[in-house]
Amino acid sequence: MNAAPPVMPKTKETPRTPKRAVTIVTHYYTAHGGGIESVAHHLLSELAPDESLALTWIASACDPAPQIPNVQTQPMRCFNGIEKAFGFPWPFWRLSALRALKKTIAASDIVWLHDTLYMGNLFAYRYARKYKKPLIVTQHIEPIPYRSRFKRCLMRWMDRLLTTRVLRNADEVVFISDRIAEDYYRRVAFTRPIKVIPNGVDVRFFHAPIPENRRFLREQFALKQEQPVLLFVGRFVEKKGLEVIRRLATLLPEWRFWMAGEGPIDPDEWLLPNVHVFKGRKEQSLADLYQAADLFLMPSYGEGFPLVIQEAMACGLPVLCSPTTAEGSRLAIPYLHRAEVWPDDSERTANAWFEKLKNFPIPLPLVAPLADVSEFAILSWDWHPISRVYATMFAAHAPKA
Repeated sequence: MNAAPPVMPKTKETPRTPKRAVTIVTHYYTAHGGGIESVAHHLLSELAPDESLALTWIASACDPAPQIPNVQTQPMRCFNGIEKAFGFPWPFWRLSALRALKKTIAASDIVWLHDTLYMGNLFAYRYARKYKKPLIVTQHIEPIPYRSRFKRCLMRWMDRLLTTRVLRNADEVVFISDRIAEDYYRRVAFTRPIKVIPNGVDVRFFHAPIPENRRFLREQFALKQEQPVLLFVGRFVEKKGLEVIRRLATLLPEWRFWMAGEGPIDPDEWLLPNVHVFKGRKEQSLADLYQAADLFLMPSYGEGFPLVIQEAMACGLPVLCSPTTAEGSRLAIPYLHRAEVWPDDSERTANAWFEKLKNFPIPLPLVAPLADVSEFAILSWDWHPISRVYATMFAAHAPKA
């Protein structure tokens, strides 16, 4: 008689922890060229390998959605004529898009908004409250003091009516800037502690070049040895101070002005021979501009602490910005150079910045990148630990098994 086969003991399978479905909402995707969507992209790239998260990024379908492993994108059909006609970045989402947004949020565990005043973000807030989903808001900016009185009043009214309400009712509120956090803390009756979490820098690309690399880059750009290069990176829109840069380029015809970005304003139309426009630059090709330039110029207003300033500092560039922008990072203030910005008077601003540049405390062109500035930036801002703070927040608000 054949013996019965031995009975193997049953092994207990380790139960899998269900993934937390996180829906992220921004107004545009990365290709649009703005800082908010760039920050979202960096954070999602860091969070994507986390196997406990199922990430869905929702934004307007104005631009191609980025390809990030383990991150699902859901482009929303919209009308973006408001930005094209008036320079006001407010995509108008179609009803079919809002229905799709509602369905996605209903199936989510957590909703994460980057800023508040955009149409998709406001509806996402509404649906998150309707379905009682934990809501995390990263607030990047405050009301922008546009030169147009109508735009200024509209922004302030919408901020009081909508932004303060969203921030007050969110489960977590994160500010990327010390100054903006303090501003809203004075105006909003928060019921929970708020957080200040700065943006990070991708140090794989943005770091101070060795002297040989810097010389090589400047040769590739055919720069004269005695010719200073002033760099601007960002969206070509009014609040970035493009008119100030145009006036400075006229006042300093022997200096080069590099403009990296895109937008409704076209610096090529200025017809200035010392202004050069670079489009579509990112990662290493963008880092090349930082590493070859002599000074980073940011005459913007109504912002927190732009990511491009952090990238410039990581590359060892001196930065010239407004005192208000510098206050976005208290720790960085000693490393920043400041000149006043008057949003409604670009001529006055340009004249003040011209005097600052002609008497700049660091000789231009640079002899070498500023090692202390680069070291501070790289040690202070790193995307990976910043992303883990968000992962901890997701875990704290995850549905209980």
